Amino acid sequence: MTLDRMTQDGIELTEYLCKHLGKRKITLVAHSFGTILGLRMIRERPDLFFTYVGTGQVADETRNYTVAYEALLEKARAVGNQQALDELKSIGPPPYASGRGYQVQRKWANRFEGADRFLYGTLGLALVAPGYSVQDLNDVIEGEILSGERLVPQTRSETMKELGLKFAIPIFFFEGTEDFTTPTELARKYLEEIQAPRKELVPIPGGHFAVFMNSDQFLRELVAHVLPSGGGH
Repeated sequence: MTLDRMTQDGIELTEYLCKHLGKRKITLVAHSFGTILGLRMIRERPDLFFTYVGTGQVADETRNYTVAYEALLEKARAVGNQQALDELKSIGPPPYASGRGYQVQRKWANRFEGADRFLYGTLGLALVAPGYSVQDLNDVIEGEILSGERLVPQTRSETMKELGLKFAIPIFFFEGTEDFTTPTELARKYLEEIQAPRKELVPIPGGHFAVFMNSDQFLRELVAHVLPSGGGH
């Protein structure tokens, strides 16, 4: 399980989709960890894509958790959440020697974004989905643990330069206005460094999961910004 293998899988899937849909190119929308793969795909095969849309965009893995930690402290102070302040101060800034520090960060990122309610809700949807079972949920969790163990070490050194600074297709970042998981400010700085035929940052109310939690507006912005660039033809 490697980034290179998964990038090639994505390219093979894209080739299949183009053939299946009768299109020369498609638009690629990538979320969170998927943005690392998405950027690799468009760098390797720009001929397959009209545009790239990153949301929950990874911008610099070497600075991501440090910037997120400071943003979480600022948010906790702003809303007067003493429990969050105490727990965040107890772990201190990253990097962390164990997983607890990252768990505390993710806990409060999800809490402040309202993502904890959204994520718990997806469990119920999965249970009532046709053909799904509790075993499938267990498999998903085990899969997430395994992929984390294999892939996180491969992405820790992904700086802006490693992710890519020059692209042959239009680049859009659709970012939640309060993303404490992949900080929006880092994505903004990354976009400033990128060279592309066109580039734009589009704010969406919400956090890291704005693409799902505010999907109606995400779709409206997608049509308004990406369609004119050729992404719908």
